[in-house]
Amino acid sequence: MDLSLKRALIPVLIALALVASACGSDDPEPAVLAGIQRIPLPDVGELALPTTTGTDLAMQADEDGLLLVYFGYTSCPDVCPTTMSDIRMALRELGDDAERISVAMATIDPNRDTDDILDGYVKAFVDDGIALRTEDDSLLRASADVFGVTYSVAESEEGEIEVTHSGFLYAVDDQGLLQVTWPFGTPADDILSDLEILLDQETT
Repeated sequence: MDLSLKRALIPVLIALALVASACGSDDPEPAVLAGIQRIPLPDVGELALPTTTGTDLAMQADEDGLLLVYFGYTSCPDVCPTTMSDIRMALRELGDDAERISVAMATIDPNRDTDDILDGYVKAFVDDGIALRTEDDSLLRASADVFGVTYSVAESEEGEIEVTHSGFLYAVDDQGLLQVTWPFGTPADDILSDLEILLDQETT
């Protein structure tokens, strides 16, 4: 082969080698969350809501853990029980790491959700779940606003209680940062995958 031709081919061969090297790279792809991550991450760590046991729960996970927060009500016919069931399924599949996750549900219907009713409802899905209840609507609404929750509780002309609310589930880290928001209908497997990603990030 002509020397000049060899010299001309050198840059091409180097480029091909770099492409092959990149294609064969063992570097893992960055993990992608199924839920929604708002940037910048909302800081909810200064919020606190009363529990049914008389203490306040700060919206911040334990060290290296996660706090799952949900706003709903026990008379909800579908969205709330489905979401709580999905949480239960995800935690069961998570195994020992489930111990690093706390679950709290805040009622948006405190007039009907008494302490006993709410506590029993939450623990029916998660044994050590935390029931949050306050009759101070300004406190509840201020907390809901920071998370991005909307809700309405009203009485119809027929005297029936009508409740509407957004059906999001939230994950808060040990710095009080809202890491991910899952819309209603997110499969339990996707919640599980996101929990594994977030827990791994907490320990790295």
